[in-house]
Amino acid sequence: MNTLFLPSQKCLRSQLLVELIAMCILFAVAMSVFGTSGVGLACGLGVAYVVPRWLYARLSGGETRGGIVLMVAGVLLVVWAFRNIYGWTLAEGQSFADPVLRCDDKVYYLWALHYYDGSVPEPDTKFVGFPLMILLSWKLLGHSIVWPIAINVMLTLLTVVLTGLTAGRALAGRVRADRGTITFLAMLVTSLLGFFMSHAAMLLKEPLTYFAVALAAYAIARMKEIDEDSRGSVWHDIALFTIAVALMSIVRTSVIYFLVAGVIITFFDNKDMWRYACTLLGIALIGMGLGIYWSNGFSMEVQMRILAATDTGGDMMKTIYQARGIYGEMMSDYFFLPVWQKLLLLPVTCTLQLFIPFPWVDNEVLDVWSVATRFQLVWYAVAGVSLYYLFVLAWNKKNLGWWAMWPFVCAAAVAFTTSGTVSRYILPYEPLFVTIAVWVLLKYHESTTPNEDDKQQKGATPHKKNFHRSFILWCAAYAATVTIILTICYLTPP
Repeated sequence: MNTLFLPSQKCLRSQLLVELIAMCILFAVAMSVFGTSGVGLACGLGVAYVVPRWLYARLSGGETRGGIVLMVAGVLLVVWAFRNIYGWTLAEGQSFADPVLRCDDKVYYLWALHYYDGSVPEPDTKFVGFPLMILLSWKLLGHSIVWPIAINVMLTLLTVVLTGLTAGRALAGRVRADRGTITFLAMLVTSLLGFFMSHAAMLLKEPLTYFAVALAAYAIARMKEIDEDSRGSVWHDIALFTIAVALMSIVRTSVIYFLVAGVIITFFDNKDMWRYACTLLGIALIGMGLGIYWSNGFSMEVQMRILAATDTGGDMMKTIYQARGIYGEMMSDYFFLPVWQKLLLLPVTCTLQLFIPFPWVDNEVLDVWSVATRFQLVWYAVAGVSLYYLFVLAWNKKNLGWWAMWPFVCAAAVAFTTSGTVSRYILPYEPLFVTIAVWVLLKYHESTTPNEDDKQQKGATPHKKNFHRSFILWCAAYAATVTIILTICYLTPP
């Protein structure tokens, strides 16, 4: 029987007290380091935490466990953002309005600065969604590196909340745990994805992409929800999906292809909702067309070059995505291969996509910051548990159905497109794997704690004894394989 976790008033007051103390510490540290400029920094990062915290409290009815997860994640992200902003500004002798940035961060910043005051030439960037967000934040609040970083922190925390809500929507009724427990576990696991979370404090478009995919995933999961009474208005979900598609049309149009895949795949689990699915597909196609138009056909051009495998297309893709080291030499002709050969190489490219970035930094001294940003062990665990579902449990469509194939399709498509060499491109889809992993872990827990209600569960429960044994063996074999692969890669010269 499902039970609801009700927080005590004492617990809620204690959490609020801790949050207020943390806010006071943030203000004190910001003022001592940056002087009066620290007020804006503290306010920006404070709001970045308060907004998702308020939203979660409102939607969960004050559920404490998820609130604690969000609080700890928020504190860590604020510390990480504070460190990065300090490193880009005060440590370099610069101000909040003149940070020292590199790579994509610098391009986005300069684009926004060009349209803000015209003081720099316009850099070339195909998708203006993220730099446009930077520009809008400056128009409202003034020119400062603080505001876009604070927005990225907020979007990442909102993604953690949405991942929990999506898991609760998709899994409630399919496991013995109540929706609050499912949401809490999904939020906890997501917040432990170190590399995923670290991008919150960088001037990159990943957090905006996370957020859009999470919005779309929540809307798509409506087709998986068993409890019809808790669905709410269908128009709310359509509105959320529309916002997600609108964001992606100017941030990274190719992501809309993955949203289309999610709608189509999930539709096979609930064909009664064909009107809803068709509505989402229509919105996605409109957004895709607008994105191709706004980027002057760039997104479509890249996809055609990938499929055509011509010399011109291969040269372009090799320039963008060529790997370094031994793997780069082995796969130097990858982008010139026909589609069928790339499909045969998927096990290789997907494996690389899984493991990068490796948990070490070449030619650099490891410190707590580099370790934190490249902490991949939780992601390896999530991927391993999800692969167990794919290879052992997915044959029974009564478990999670076709929907569970969506994240695997996304991961395979990214690996196929880039030869598995761009670690950031898989990040928006990692929370989808979290939902699968949470289901497997909860089913494993059920297999160790027999209950008479098992027969009443909607969705198949694997045979307890076999499931328990096979899962343990799988985890042992997978852990050994990961250890061997990481050791070989570490010992192999780049």
